[in-house]
Amino acid sequence: MIQNHNTEKIDLEWSDDDVVPTVVYPNLEFLFQQMLHLTLEEVDPSHGELILDVGCGKAIDGARLWKKGAKVIGLEPSHVMIARAKEYLSESNAQIVLAQGIGENLPFKPHSFSKVMCKGALDHFFSPSKTMEEIARVLEPGGEMIISIANFDSLGFRLGKKLYPVTKFLSPSLAKERKPWEPPSDHTYKFDYPFLSSLVKQHFEIKKTKGISLLFGLPLWGSFLSKLPHSVSYAILKILDKLARPFPSLADVILMKCTPISKQK
Repeated sequence: MIQNHNTEKIDLEWSDDDVVPTVVYPNLEFLFQQMLHLTLEEVDPSHGELILDVGCGKAIDGARLWKKGAKVIGLEPSHVMIARAKEYLSESNAQIVLAQGIGENLPFKPHSFSKVMCKGALDHFFSPSKTMEEIARVLEPGGEMIISIANFDSLGFRLGKKLYPVTKFLSPSLAKERKPWEPPSDHTYKFDYPFLSSLVKQHFEIKKTKGISLLFGLPLWGSFLSKLPHSVSYAILKILDKLARPFPSLADVILMKCTPISKQK
């Protein structure tokens, strides 16, 4: 945990302007693509299935689920992102219901959804534990939660910390940049595999866990890949991604599919 939290700290004007850096190296582009692809692959919507996207941002992910036949509700606390989501949905003609709210207090009845997705958002919430409780409440029996989150104890970050003194000497400009293993200022929690697992297990049974991508955050790695032909850098990243799949504790992103623990009367 990074700081104390309460509902007054929720930024209702938050935007994604600073999420993507000015220079996007191949490893970051690949990481975003794989995180999106594999998360939606695990959601695997059926036609007419009602799905909640918690922390939906611009609703881009929800629009993809809608195109696959799902009925989607996107939940987002930020006025700014709700406005951007409406603009995106208007341009894409996707029919998604948007609701303004927070994951810690979902404005829905119990057992309302077949699936709930939370992609890259849980580390922004003031109480991930309460969010897990709420998601379990609104899922129907046997429903599924699909969550993906950045791993701040990944192999790339571990190596990055150890190699930082050397790489800073080789490239002094790194000293002026935020270290990738340090969470951005808008993150409220710092996730790793043990923390996410313990959090989820309070209300869910974990059905599947995957690692996504490997070695993001290794100093100068992205710069090195950008100098290679695109086909070569992509092939390297694909190999590393496959290696990450069975090792979520080392991967750059952790993906979990869970089902609520049944409550015995």
